[in-house]
Amino acid sequence: MDVSKTPIREDLADVIVMLSMRPAEIRSLQINYYKLDPSDIPAWYKEGYSWYCTGYLKSKGEKKKNSPPRLFLSIEKNPERARELLTWIRDAIKAGKLHDSVYIGSGTRNAWPSNEFLKQEPYRTKPKNLRDYGSKHASRIHGGKKPTPQHLKLLSRIAIRQESDRLNAGDNYAIGDTESEDSDPEDEHNSELELESTENDEISDIINMYSY
Repeated sequence: MDVSKTPIREDLADVIVMLSMRPAEIRSLQINYYKLDPSDIPAWYKEGYSWYCTGYLKSKGEKKKNSPPRLFLSIEKNPERARELLTWIRDAIKAGKLHDSVYIGSGTRNAWPSNEFLKQEPYRTKPKNLRDYGSKHASRIHGGKKPTPQHLKLLSRIAIRQESDRLNAGDNYAIGDTESEDSDPEDEHNSELELESTENDEISDIINMYSY
């Protein structure tokens, strides 16, 4: 994607997939770098991760008012580039050069144009599915040469910014180790990949369109 040009709807869909985000998070999501102070380590900090997200949706109660940063993982391996692309899309929407996928200018929700656009080739999907497509592809990119199904599952959950206390404790051994080569027996590994491949047939054309 060329950020010197005005983005189009395809670019918006691309960034939503790349960041495994809900369409409404285009307005709110922030990608930030945190330099760790060894004398004051935040409770949310995870060893091996320096990039975190704020502004994600669906938090409840106190966490909605003061949500702690969550781990950042995306199809785009360079966090600075990912942030640049998100800002590019957001600035175009603010300037009225690109239509928001959820809201119209007055702030009223109107997802119909986006829904109709995504029904067409090569997408053939719904906005809510883009987040899952992105998380599964991100897990493969960061999973290393021989990822276990558990490792892929964990990375996928990180990509959608799931709360760390909701991550399966049995999966946490892999956190931060995005180049792990440990694996279960080969047949289990192949079975998992075949299952995910089947689930993602409908987005193969989308992934092939972009050079992540």
